Amino acid sequence: MVTTWENYLTRPDAARAHRDCHLRCRRTFENQRDCIRRIFETTRPKVVACLGAGVLNDLPYRAFVESGATVHLVDWLPGVVESGVAHSIIRHTGGGPPQCVYCLCPEADPLAYCSNYRKSRTSAQGVCDRFAPDAREPLTCLAFHKGNFPFIYQQDVTGGYASAFGRGVCGEVRTVTSWRQALRRAGALANRVKRQRTTMDIPDASVDLVTSSMVVSQFEHEPYGYFSKQAAAVLGPPSPGEENRLRPAMEALRSTLLANQIERHCDEIERILAPGGHCFMAFEMFHVEDGTGRWLLVREMHGALGRDRAAFRFQLRHTSPIGLGGPVRNPRGPVGGPTLRA
Repeated sequence: MVTTWENYLTRPDAARAHRDCHLRCRRTFENQRDCIRRIFETTRPKVVACLGAGVLNDLPYRAFVESGATVHLVDWLPGVVESGVAHSIIRHTGGGPPQCVYCLCPEADPLAYCSNYRKSRTSAQGVCDRFAPDAREPLTCLAFHKGNFPFIYQQDVTGGYASAFGRGVCGEVRTVTSWRQALRRAGALANRVKRQRTTMDIPDASVDLVTSSMVVSQFEHEPYGYFSKQAAAVLGPPSPGEENRLRPAMEALRSTLLANQIERHCDEIERILAPGGHCFMAFEMFHVEDGTGRWLLVREMHGALGRDRAAFRFQLRHTSPIGLGGPVRNPRGPVGGPTLRA
């Protein structure tokens, strides 16, 4: 069954999936959160933009709020950021009383973050009078209703490239009669939509710290995965022999889509960074091949490094067996400044 790009990004059980992801993976990303927190504390940005924010597992969101920084959170999955925020604001550890970052933060107006906030009549309380605990884990407040902050955008962090391809590919494959024809049409579309460009709603040169944490790595899977599902819905899956013959064309399309998404993503980072701003970027450089245990270089990641090098001054610091990350200095700012370590 052929589905639209927007429906492809949406799942009927999204709310449960987002909660499960936050609960299941939060601890996995603890080192990444600490790394971004250290960079945040060193650079002291007044405006932060997190691209591909997801459920905020790898972001020190509470530290952002506690500092009084303006925060922009961007992801193309419907509702994922809203879920991440709701699951990140309540702290409940060690059997003590729950604490809400919005209710306790002296640097922020709680009503600006939660329109249901009502000041607690008990000074010792870590939550407001409207607090209604959700019995499920992780603990949330059922009364929470997002206010004006943070700024949340359901937008494409590849400058509209992935979305333009996704919206166009359904029509391209609807009348194909072979996989080779589908790949040829998809390749032509991948090159054609490079001429189309949209931007996120974050203003030019307005952000002091941009994070792109484990986002670029996902570009390898989408929108190629969407194309393959749409083609299979029309043609059926290719036979093993046919897939082997088509492999060079499939690899060429995947590489084109990935390289173009990386290019546009970096363009958007460069556009929104303020003079002297910084960017933290982390992505997979290697992955383990199923069945063999071999470590392989992830497609086009060397290209991402080359693209960054052309636009930014940067350092790389090894952060995990599968990732490299480091702060990126905008060349439009002063050459000096602190040395940042991930």
